[in-house]
Amino acid sequence: MARVVVVGAGIAGLSAAIHAVSGGHHVVVLEKKAKIGGRGTSQNVDGYSLHYGPHLFDKAGPFFRMCKKLSRVKPVAKSIRLDKTDVIGYGPIRPVGNIKQAAQNKRAIKQKRLANPYFQAVNFLANWGIDYNDYRIKSVVKSRLCASNEGWIGLIGRLGAALDEVGVLIETRCEVKAIDNQQVYLTDGRNFSCDAVILACGANGAKRILHPISSQLVERKFTNLITTFGSCIEVGLSSKPMAGKHCIIDLEQNAALIDYAAIQPMLGNMGSHISAIVTGIEDDRPETQLESLLDRHIAGWKKHIITELRQSRIAVGYSNRIEFDTFGNHKILLAGAWVESDYALSDAAADTGKQAAHGINSIL
Repeated sequence: MARVVVVGAGIAGLSAAIHAVSGGHHVVVLEKKAKIGGRGTSQNVDGYSLHYGPHLFDKAGPFFRMCKKLSRVKPVAKSIRLDKTDVIGYGPIRPVGNIKQAAQNKRAIKQKRLANPYFQAVNFLANWGIDYNDYRIKSVVKSRLCASNEGWIGLIGRLGAALDEVGVLIETRCEVKAIDNQQVYLTDGRNFSCDAVILACGANGAKRILHPISSQLVERKFTNLITTFGSCIEVGLSSKPMAGKHCIIDLEQNAALIDYAAIQPMLGNMGSHISAIVTGIEDDRPETQLESLLDRHIAGWKKHIITELRQSRIAVGYSNRIEFDTFGNHKILLAGAWVESDYALSDAAADTGKQAAHGINSIL
């Protein structure tokens, strides 16, 4: 049994802790913020669970499979329907009553025709403009891309509860200052020994901690890591301006609007729960572009706002990701959406957490 410190209590860190304790290790999780979840958390305001950017998961992917496995009560997931997903200027991806067009669209997506607007739309919905990920594309086409009946925060809560049941300590408001020879130093002055560390604290946090350990390796690996940023507005509305549509995709703007309430009626919202995202923008005021997008596609939305949450700049994905065992010689493993995986986004976070946990014995 090894003493393992997991730095970060987002999806990657929680996944790493769950798989590490399942492997017989003694695990402590350190989280610098006041609550767990990282980007996977949300705020419950006026009956709406507001997220930090659009959160859709594959119901057959590593993240949701882990949530179901650890839960006594099965979470309910509802899929985005392609007949209710519109591509601006082209129409629904799977048009009802037009069998010929639906077949043509399906063929173009299956053959990955890069110039086809329907394939572009599916790719954007799947990956938010990040590198093409075949698994995530299939999750859209096969109606596996879902929203949960309990919101994102409910799924994160299931992971935290599972760790609590097996006695894994999660210390919040606890920031790691440095790691040196299997000694962990905290900003509050404490320090302690461990056998292995899993860094699941995000690319920037990991880079800061790793730089004093091996600056050359850090520069070589992190220089090639490319981050795609986006801007998001999430609003609870008393109206239904999307008229039952699940998603609207604007390819010209690299943008999408999602109505969680239309996808998942069990969320209980009487109106709409809209999440809008624009990615790859370099504008100094991305919120202006997002507001214009909402004005264009769901006119009058501002008159019906119940609550809202805005994020002007968030990391939505990564290219040239880093191998989880890059710093294995230093008894340090990596986990997160920025770490190499066959999956993307939340599934990549869960998968790399599992990889790191399973890699502990190989570095000791």
